[in-house]
Amino acid sequence: MGENLEQEVREMLSKLTGLEPNEIGDEADLFKDLGIDSLKVIEIATQIERQYQVVVKDSQLKNLRTVKEAVALLGELLEKKNHSCPNYD
Repeated sequence: MGENLEQEVREMLSKLTGLEPNEIGDEADLFKDLGIDSLKVIEIATQIERQYQVVVKDSQLKNLRTVKEAVALLGELLEKKNHSCPNYD
């Protein structure tokens, strides 16, 4: 997973939690450690969908617990998006 993607997710979470990006570790629990509730999860999903032009399913959100899992999910979504787009080189 790219460092840039990890940093972007941390910055996104930082805006919602008030924590500095460097205070948000990979294994931080989104709910217990960062204080994110179900409404903020929806905000995160909406922001990811807008920023990266991907679709986040509700079923995918239910399984997210850590920052590392959020970064991995975003990476998977971007990978699927890149493979589904035709290459016009």
